[in-house]
Amino acid sequence: MKLTTFWATIICLHLFYSQAHSQRKVLSYDSTKHSSRVKKAIIKLNIQKDFGAIPNDTINDHAAFQAASEFINSRKGNCELLIPAGNYIVGKQIKLSNRDYYYRGADVIQILNAKNVTIKGQPGTKLKYDTGFRFGSFNPEDGSSSNISVECTPKPGATSAKRADLGRCIVVASSSNVKIENLVLDGNFYAENLNNMNTFNMKCMDKKNTAFDPEKINIGGGYGDCGIQLAHYGVMIAHSGNIVVRNVTAKRFGLDGIQIANSHTEAGQKNVKLIQCDLNFNARTGLAIIGGDKIDVISTSITRTGNCLYAATGTGVDIEAEIDAKRQARQVTNVKFLKCKFSNNSSGEILAKFGLGSSNITFEDCDIKSSSLAINLGRKNSGYRFVNNRISGTKVVVLEDKKIDVMAHQSEQKKTISAKGVTSSRTENPSNVFLKNVLVE
Repeated sequence: MKLTTFWATIICLHLFYSQAHSQRKVLSYDSTKHSSRVKKAIIKLNIQKDFGAIPNDTINDHAAFQAASEFINSRKGNCELLIPAGNYIVGKQIKLSNRDYYYRGADVIQILNAKNVTIKGQPGTKLKYDTGFRFGSFNPEDGSSSNISVECTPKPGATSAKRADLGRCIVVASSSNVKIENLVLDGNFYAENLNNMNTFNMKCMDKKNTAFDPEKINIGGGYGDCGIQLAHYGVMIAHSGNIVVRNVTAKRFGLDGIQIANSHTEAGQKNVKLIQCDLNFNARTGLAIIGGDKIDVISTSITRTGNCLYAATGTGVDIEAEIDAKRQARQVTNVKFLKCKFSNNSSGEILAKFGLGSSNITFEDCDIKSSSLAINLGRKNSGYRFVNNRISGTKVVVLEDKKIDVMAHQSEQKKTISAKGVTSSRTENPSNVFLKNVLVE
C-alpha cells in the first residue's frame, strides 16, 4: 500500500512538472479562451496566462511578448494586454549573414498597423534586457570589437555589416489609439553590466576585456558620427496618432528613452501625449522628437542622459526634424512641455539646433537644471516660448551660437509680445519668447 502511494505521488509530481514545463513553451494565443468572432470587440489578454511568460525567474520571456504582438497585429488591434507585476527578462539578437548587420536586435513588443490597443502593466511591472548581447561595431570574422573610436569624428571602416544593435523595447508604427501604461523598461546599460571589448577607455567603464563575456552586454567599436548610434530604444512611435504613454520609465537604453518620428502634416499622425514618464540614464537623448505635430509632454522627468554610454547629443530632449525613409521632409510643430523636469544631462537639457526646423514649441512651469548648457536653439527653429520656468546652467541660453541674457531678453519681450501670444502653445509666432522665467543657481 505504501509502495502504491509512493509511485502515485511520483507520477503526480511528474505530470505536474511536465505540465509546468510545457506551459512555459505555450507561446501562442489560445483562441478557445476568448471569442474572436467580433473583430471590433476589445479582447483582454494576459501575458502570463495567454502567452506563457513567467516573471521573476532567470528564463528569457522575449518569445511570449513576440507571440502577443503577432496576435494583436493579426486582428489589427482591439486588444488590451495586461502585463502583471514582476520582472520579465527580454531581448533577442539574431546573427545575420547579409551585408546589412552582423547582429540584429528583435523588438520586444511591436504594434503595427493596429488600432485601439492598450499595453498595461501594474505597480512593479518591469521589462529588463538580458545579457550576452553585442552592441556597437564588430569584426564578423572572429566577433572581436572593431575597435573603432567612439569620439565625435568620422569613422572609416564602420561598415553596416559590422553593426550589432538591440532593437526597440516597444515600437508603435502606423497605428492609432494606442495606450502604454504603468511599465518600467530597463535597457540594462549601466557600468556594472557592460563589458568594454575595445582597447581604449570608455565612459563609466574602468575595466577593459577584449574577450566576449556572456554574462554582460558587450560594447564594441563606434558607429555613427558620435559614439555608438545604433537602435536601442525604450519606446519608438512612428507614423502613428492618438498615442498616450503614461507612467512609463525608460532607462539605461543604448540610444533614446523615447523617440517620436511622425509626419507633421498627416492628419492620422497627430496627438501624442507623454504623461508622468521618467526618462533616465539613456545614452543619446531622453526624448528625441524627429518629426510630428501636436505633442504634449506633461509632468515628465528627463535626467542623466549620456552619463554612462555617450552618443551624439547627450541631451535631455533633442528636437531635430529629419527626412523620413520615403525622402519626405518632416518638421516638428506644436509641442508643449508642461511641469517637466530636466537635470544632469551630460551635454545640456534642451537642444533644438540641428535638423530641418521646428516651430511653436512651449516650455512652461518646468525645472531646467543644467551643469552645462541649459537651452541651445538654432536658426531654423522659431516660435519657442519659455514661460514661468526655473532655469540654471553655466551657459543658460544660446541662440544661434550666441549666449543671451535671459533677464534682459525677458524685459524686451514684455514690451513687444502680448500675454495671449506667449501663453498659447498653438499660436503661430516666429519669434522666440522668454517671459517670467527665474534664473537659479
